[in-house]
Amino acid sequence: MIYHLENNFISIKIKQLGAELCSYYDKETNREIVWQADPKFWKRHAPILFPIIGKVEHNKYKLGKNEFELGQHGFARDQEFRIIKQTKSTITLAFSNTSKTKNVFPFSFKLEIEYCLKGKELKVLYRVQNPSDEKIYFCIGAHPGFNCPFDSNSNFSDYKLTFEKEEKSDRILLSPDGFRTGERAESWLKGYTIQLTEELFKDDALIFDDLKSSYLNIESGKTNEKIKIGWNNYPHIGIWKPLNNAPFLCIEPWNGMADQANLGNDFKDKFGVVKLDSNQSFECFYSVENIIK
Repeated sequence: MIYHLENNFISIKIKQLGAELCSYYDKETNREIVWQADPKFWKRHAPILFPIIGKVEHNKYKLGKNEFELGQHGFARDQEFRIIKQTKSTITLAFSNTSKTKNVFPFSFKLEIEYCLKGKELKVLYRVQNPSDEKIYFCIGAHPGFNCPFDSNSNFSDYKLTFEKEEKSDRILLSPDGFRTGERAESWLKGYTIQLTEELFKDDALIFDDLKSSYLNIESGKTNEKIKIGWNNYPHIGIWKPLNNAPFLCIEPWNGMADQANLGNDFKDKFGVVKLDSNQSFECFYSVENIIK
């Protein structure tokens, strides 16, 4: 099932499966902003990453004396969510733990995804609630893909990322099989911009955990539009596209990331893991706005 939400400026669509954003359509420019999941390149639009981000080594992780098996990016993206609230400008979907999820992630939780429209801005809020009497541990992240280039008159390499603030940030390096190496390219990002090229992604995603900015823009001098992607309470950012000339780019705010190879940490000590006390909740959000320059 597909749910719709719209105002005078934009319309959005959300899949019941995974509560996944599958469309942000700008009525003023008659342009689709969200990647439309062509399986030739990548079959998803904007999956929710929970309760892990990236991979755990051998698809297994330790929690105390127990071991569990969990695939890349976790299971939320493949679950049927249900609507728990809807207004003219918002829609909230939720999914809670089941006996099946407890076989791979032994915690009780309620995961809510709230979509809210305000003018041309879409705000996507993730809320994790802990209804249990024990502390729970999880990672959570967003993975929205955006059409890039914006039109047939420009190329991917015409575009750049422009950050809110001047950056001097390390790039966290990945192995060919997608695990952290434990190494950093120090001060890899300097200044306000990253010029986009296919070659940028030959070593997988660009990953940062020390950005000062709370938003960036995807833009080009050859178009009169830019996409502004903001984030709040996400300390880590991934930027990714597959190496196959795919015409899209993912901007991924995260709490957590892939394991470091051969580290063998307990899940409670996983890099970026969120620790949530009994009967408490955790919130983070990202926002999307297509802007006419």
